[in-house]
Amino acid sequence: MIKLLCFRVPFMINRRVIISFALISLAGCVSNPLNRVTSDRYSETCSVAERHGNLGVAEEACYRALVNTYWGNLGDELKSEKLYNLARIKRQLSKFSEAESLLEQSLEIEEARSEVVNEKIGRRLVELSINLAAMGRWEEGALSLERVVPIADQYSGSEKDTIIMVFIEYGKHFSQSEQEKKANQFISQARNLQRNK
Repeated sequence: MIKLLCFRVPFMINRRVIISFALISLAGCVSNPLNRVTSDRYSETCSVAERHGNLGVAEEACYRALVNTYWGNLGDELKSEKLYNLARIKRQLSKFSEAESLLEQSLEIEEARSEVVNEKIGRRLVELSINLAAMGRWEEGALSLERVVPIADQYSGSEKDTIIMVFIEYGKHFSQSEQEKKANQFISQARNLQRNK
């Protein structure tokens, strides 16, 4: 009887452990609404902190918002949004390499969801062009920015103002670099957008 118990107990424990692991794995495949609430709460904290210029708090909150999308298996659309938001904060903190990596991840998700450049992709391309310019990589940034040209007029308000400003800055840079053709392209795009405001 003792020998029988010694063999049966480990089997029962192993079975319980296996069932527990299976349930945990299954739970990881399903979207968790608690993580969605937590992620949204951190996103709101990030947004408020950014508006008040408290970028350290914003960075931490945006990071936690992103982590909760992974923990809660909340899907690529939300993950892309959180990657983009954290990237913007990182860029403002001059953490350009980190911002670039986050933007590229977000872009990869968005480009897998749409075959054409849409407004979401455009936002990420503009942000990437700003980030690349800050690192002195104007030529790469110009390639990103050129992809936004066909849809630039779809934006309005502060987003449109930002795009105009980025076109102007790229125009100035290429003018100073004696690349007049490129400079004129960006300056004329900026003027077109200003006329259509």
